[in-house]
This record gives sequence, structure tokens and C-alpha cells, in this order.
Amino acid sequence: MENKIKIFKNDLFEIGVKLDNDEWVFDVEKVALSLGITTVAKSGNVCVRWSRVNKYLSSSPQVGTLKKGDFIPEPAVYKLAFKASNELAEQFQDWLAVDVLPKINHTGGYVNNDDLFVETYLPFADENTRLVFKNTLSTVRKQNQIISLQKSTIDSQGKQIEHKDDVIGGLVDKITLAEKRQVLNRVVRYKGADFQKRWRELYRQFEMKYHLNLNNSLEKYNSTHKPKLKNKVDYIDKVMSKIPELYEIACKLYEDDVKELAENLYSLCKEA
Repeated sequence: MENKIKIFKNDLFEIGVKLDNDEWVFDVEKVALSLGITTVAKSGNVCVRWSRVNKYLSSSPQVGTLKKGDFIPEPAVYKLAFKASNELAEQFQDWLAVDVLPKINHTGGYVNNDDLFVETYLPFADENTRLVFKNTLSTVRKQNQIISLQKSTIDSQGKQIEHKDDVIGGLVDKITLAEKRQVLNRVVRYKGADFQKRWRELYRQFEMKYHLNLNNSLEKYNSTHKPKLKNKVDYIDKVMSKIPELYEIACKLYEDDVKELAENLYSLCKEA
């Protein structure tokens, strides 16, 4: 049974894992493809850039020289993700932590402690990633409490009282500015969504509310300031100081995803 490969996939990623001497190991080819460590062959097929994979893991001699069909341990997966350092890698790490690891790691049941959750599912992440994830989990826990209260509160006529504004307000008010940017990113990209389309819609709603054109405003600012700002979020943050307002719009615009993300971060642990 130890050699039986389990396949996990969503719209963006697919990986294979198996038990090897009581340790879960991962199909390195599928990991590399998921992280975008690829090249296009003369045939037009996308294939793994093996030279880069082996370069990224050169400081991990225990894995040896890797090729198609090889499997790597969990620490090597995280090292590849950190080295890849692209948008796909960030989404892959989120998916791995939320959807995959809780299903293959044995924790003895439901994990309701943020430190234990991170130690269990992100043991090899760097300190900054661990801190951001713990802060996100803390926020999610508070939001879940609000959602539970919302579901259990009944008015005198037996109808559920709507607390949408309170729910969103709680999610907005309880975390720091830096954490808002991190969670905002996860909400927009949740479940492998077309995040570019969702960013455009979010910016459109923001522009309508504040009666401006972000492209023009960013271009005008960069023409007279150095260093130049990289994107619209930077402009909203550093010039307008309105990340909380952008975050609130995102929470309302993608409310169902916010709630589902909050619930999944913990309910998926029950399957472990």
C-alpha cells in the first residue's frame, strides 16, 4: 500500500503523493509543473526545466539528481516553491496548506490551535510565511465566531437576523494593514479564480466609489515621484492610505468566498 500514489488536483494544480517509509513524498515532476518551473520543447509541449529544479535543490543532497518519476520530501517541495517565487507558487502553497496537507498528515483530529496548525501543516515555511498564516488563521477564527453567532441569532418572530454589515465590519476591523494586504490577495485568488478579472472588478468598484481613474492617477504620480510605484494596490496604499477601504469592498464583493475560505481553513482539518 505504501507505493500507492494519491492524486490531488484542482483547476490549476495536480500533484501525486505516496508514503515512503512512513513519510509522504511528492511527485517532483507534477510539483515543478504546478510551480511553473517549465520550458517549451520543440514539439510545443510544456515540460519541466530539470536543470533549474536540480539547481534549486542543490543544497539538499539527500534528494540527489532529480528526473521524471522521482519523488521528493515535503521540505524540498517548500524549497522549490520559495525558489520559484512567482504568482503560481503563492497560490500553490495556499492550496497545498489548505486542501492537501490536512488530508494526508495525521494530527489526531481537529486542530484548533493556530500555532499547532502552522507547526503541523507548514513546518518548513520561513518565519514570515508562518507569521502571516498564523495571523490569517486568527482572523478566520474570529470571523467564524461571528458567522456562528449570526446563524444562531433568531429574532422574536423566528426569523434569522441578518448581520452582514457586522460580519464584514468584524473582518475589516480586527487585523493590521499588512495583514489586510495578505488576506486581500488570498480572497481575490481564492480557489484558482481568474484573479486578474477579479482585480479589475475590484478596482472598478473602488474607482466608482472614489470617482477616480487609477491608471491615470498612478501614471501621473510616477511621472513626478521616485521610486515609482509598482501597481494600483501600492498607489491605494501609499498615496491614498485606503487599503482598509479596498479590503472592505473586496469582502463585500466576494463575500461568499470570504466565508468559505474562513470555514475551509478549519473544517478541512477534520478530514485529516
